[in-house]
Amino acid sequence: MTLKRVDISLNFMPAFFHKHIGTRYGEAYYFDPAYRAEVERSEGAFLYDVLGRYGVGSPHPEPSTSFFIQDHDVVLRTQGAEWRFPEDACVESWNSPWKNLTVEEIARIDPKAAAHHQVIDAIIAEYREMERMYGDRADILGTKAGTMSVHTPYTTAMQLVGEELLIVMLTDPEATRTIFDKIWEIQQAIFERIATVTGAKFNGIHLGDCSAAILSGKTYREVVLPVNCRLASQFERSSYHSCGPSSHLVPDFASLPGLEYIELGPGTDLRQSASQMPGVHIAPLVDPVLVREGNPDEVHEDVDRILTDTLTSPKVTLCAWSFDRDTPVENVAQIYDTVSRRLGESA
Repeated sequence: MTLKRVDISLNFMPAFFHKHIGTRYGEAYYFDPAYRAEVERSEGAFLYDVLGRYGVGSPHPEPSTSFFIQDHDVVLRTQGAEWRFPEDACVESWNSPWKNLTVEEIARIDPKAAAHHQVIDAIIAEYREMERMYGDRADILGTKAGTMSVHTPYTTAMQLVGEELLIVMLTDPEATRTIFDKIWEIQQAIFERIATVTGAKFNGIHLGDCSAAILSGKTYREVVLPVNCRLASQFERSSYHSCGPSSHLVPDFASLPGLEYIELGPGTDLRQSASQMPGVHIAPLVDPVLVREGNPDEVHEDVDRILTDTLTSPKVTLCAWSFDRDTPVENVAQIYDTVSRRLGESA
């Protein structure tokens, strides 16, 4: 069999650039578009220096015209979490603002108040400034592409409530539904307000379920999957993300309405995934720990296995993400070399 189309989605953590070129992030990276543009130009130029032969970076890099911040961080901030802005990392949300709330108190939270929180005002002000810089190319959270990109109510609740949520999920299904429904109401309200500013019209949803892999198949199927299916069914198309080893959940992932694309964490049985989702674009996450701590031969073996296991997929994207400050560039280069070699062999 020959390889189908294979892409590589590459992303380094801020600490990587902070180490190699002294880039500083902080609050200005998020709320000063001119500063962010300079940071992104520096990143692009450095990547071109070290990986340019693979088409990475640019000798004349252009910054992104879209403002991006994790949606769950936004939700957490509207609910009272503290934000911290390290110089060498992404924004960090501290505290679990719903940890000490009763279910009744959560049920009374006003989604419109979240949508009109000062942090949403600040994000919209950032967009207006970007409009002056980039015109119609300016965007917030990639909304103009028509996809509502959110972390699932379950994964978001894990941060709002804390690990106590797992007990609630097992002992009080009705309370769990109340928590999940409230989160979805807040997410909708926030994105509706943003959409009125950008003119976005959503026909797709991307569901990030970073905490899914820690659940048993039974709990996921009974408590989380129905919510995810309900959300996905409201859109023409859907995509999904699971961070960790999720082989036990693959049959459930396959049942999501309109599923076109799925990101699967290291340790997931990709051969099984490709078989059970035959028409779906598979996007395996390359293990960042292996890329940081392994040698090029080990990286080659891992990537080669991924490509073999996903041969039947119509399209594959290797998610080479979350590479931290100590990731060797030669190991990242090995990912590209392995893909290039396999594509050459299958031509």
